[in-house]
Amino acid sequence: MALNIKVDFMKRTLLLFWALVCFTLLNAQDRAYVRKIVRDLSSPAMHGRGYVKSGDTKAAIYLEKEMKKAGLLSFNNDFVQRYTFSINTFPGQLTLRAGGKKLRPGHDFVVAPTVTSLDQTFRLMWIPDTVSTIESAIKVMDTAGISQCLAVAPSRMQSVYRSGFPGARGVIQLTQGNVWWHVSGAREPDNRVSVMIRESALPVGTSAISLKAENKYLVDHEARNLIGYVRGSAEPDTFLVFIAHYDHLGRMGSRTLFPGASDNASGTATVLDLARHYASNTTEAYYSMAFILVSGEEAGLLGSFYNADNPLFPLENIKFLINMDMVGTGSEGLSIVNGNQFPEAVKLFKKINSEKGYFADIRSGGESCNSDHCPYYRKGVPSVFLFTRGDENREYHNIYDTHERLPFTSYEQLFGIITDFSKALQPDHSTNR
Repeated sequence: MALNIKVDFMKRTLLLFWALVCFTLLNAQDRAYVRKIVRDLSSPAMHGRGYVKSGDTKAAIYLEKEMKKAGLLSFNNDFVQRYTFSINTFPGQLTLRAGGKKLRPGHDFVVAPTVTSLDQTFRLMWIPDTVSTIESAIKVMDTAGISQCLAVAPSRMQSVYRSGFPGARGVIQLTQGNVWWHVSGAREPDNRVSVMIRESALPVGTSAISLKAENKYLVDHEARNLIGYVRGSAEPDTFLVFIAHYDHLGRMGSRTLFPGASDNASGTATVLDLARHYASNTTEAYYSMAFILVSGEEAGLLGSFYNADNPLFPLENIKFLINMDMVGTGSEGLSIVNGNQFPEAVKLFKKINSEKGYFADIRSGGESCNSDHCPYYRKGVPSVFLFTRGDENREYHNIYDTHERLPFTSYEQLFGIITDFSKALQPDHSTNR
């Protein structure tokens, strides 16, 4: 009899243990889920979540399904907020030949987003690598007859890529590291030619290059923001907002893909994971928890500006907004952009970190309009931008920002400090548990 009681007690204990394990797995952060989302978003099927082959639209459809699966509520019976903007794209051929060699887009070179269709051979005018400014270059160079030339700028003259060189048809900016791309100027294409080339791919003294590019200017590209929420259990008319941009650079030419795993599939996946957590644990949602995934960030914060100008709930009802962008590392710590504008919030983050030991270091930065917190902050919403720091991944705006390179070193710590911070914002709540 005693043996049967002991066996029964052990069975009950084991069942209780596994129930607790399952509850924890279902209701805490989910690293496997986050990795899957990042892998899917940065796959070739999403086309870099840009504008060639409707990559951003494909991503939006995928993410809307994830919001529905998480059990979020929608405003006005729709998770999608549509808006339009113009954008320059490169869906077709993109080739560059130099010294008899064909360079690879994304690997060896990129073209500025303002470039329009062309098929031309350009003479090169090399700026001496002993100078560091345009003014000093003009003083030592013979600039006669350069109107159809491309000025080749040494890597130290980074500003030339955007500003151009006076009198020249365009510029080639050399870089010692990986070439990187951006689309922030793609809304206003012009006739100027700007190319970035990896220094080792263009032999010194090369006299000419041949460049062919096919652009397509989209006048009214339809983009989508995605918004869902969990209704607050105590103060449903007050909101905590978690936001990230899901768009990236897309494709440059028919073959080159910019995956954007760190920037910003990582933040997108984290917002979705938080959404699943609060939807499964509604009692933890003291306030209503809103989850916003915006598009158009790389083109100039277009989605967040649109949403801030056309909110689905009153901005004055937002208690705090947390923007997440590039959160897949963490070995060196956590940074809080715009934190100096909200010292009490930073103090709370640091208090939680001191108690829980989440990050080795938390740094607070000043006001900066460099991500999607900015449009809301400008309208008076308490807003910060979180990103993680670490040498384990430094790929940014290049073709190497892949999911395989993103370790999510401190993901549980990030999730923990965000949920603890959100709980600490409740009235009379102590961070000590």
